Amino acid sequence: MIRSVYYEQDEILRSIMSLCSIERFDADVTYGNGKFYSSIQEPLFKFDISPQVDGVVECSSDNLPLNDNQINSLVFDPPFLTYVRAAREGNGNMIMAKRFGGYWRYDELEKHYRETLTEANRVLSKKGIMVFKCQDIIHNHKMHCTHLNVMKWADGLFRLKDLFILPVKSRMPIPQQAGTKKKVQKHARIFHSYFMVLEKI
Repeated sequence: MIRSVYYEQDEILRSIMSLCSIERFDADVTYGNGKFYSSIQEPLFKFDISPQVDGVVECSSDNLPLNDNQINSLVFDPPFLTYVRAAREGNGNMIMAKRFGGYWRYDELEKHYRETLTEANRVLSKKGIMVFKCQDIIHNHKMHCTHLNVMKWADGLFRLKDLFILPVKSRMPIPQQAGTKKKVQKHARIFHSYFMVLEKI
């Protein structure tokens, strides 16, 4: 039985592949270091805006060197952090910025996600599958339900075919209030991310 919650990414990816009859993903448009593919077959096309390993084509996920309707499946695992951006003074050297990358404001995240949804719709064939990994976040003391926003931004392009949840095993400590040893928490700590399975309309 395939469940909606797994603690390992590769189990979620294999479940999606099984349910959607995918033997091998055609493309990963934010390939990174390829950690997704430690136990499943590498995608046919590997893209990233800042390639970390050989064999990855440098390009942005919103401007892919693919023809219209060329592929049947793709994976998108974008940054989800805000107030973090490589090359921004004071933030580019943060551990989280180096590890994940990010956006300075939520509207930058929205712009990237929206434009990538449009580009994925262009390159995917009808009923093609987009695996979209995302996480809800707190930005500027406001809760952003990113997975719900993605559905809104995808309206008219994709339908939600399936949804998986990936709980995390640990999180970095809550930061202390400046000048004290007191830890400040105003929102529930987010301990999960989503794998949204989107089907092109």
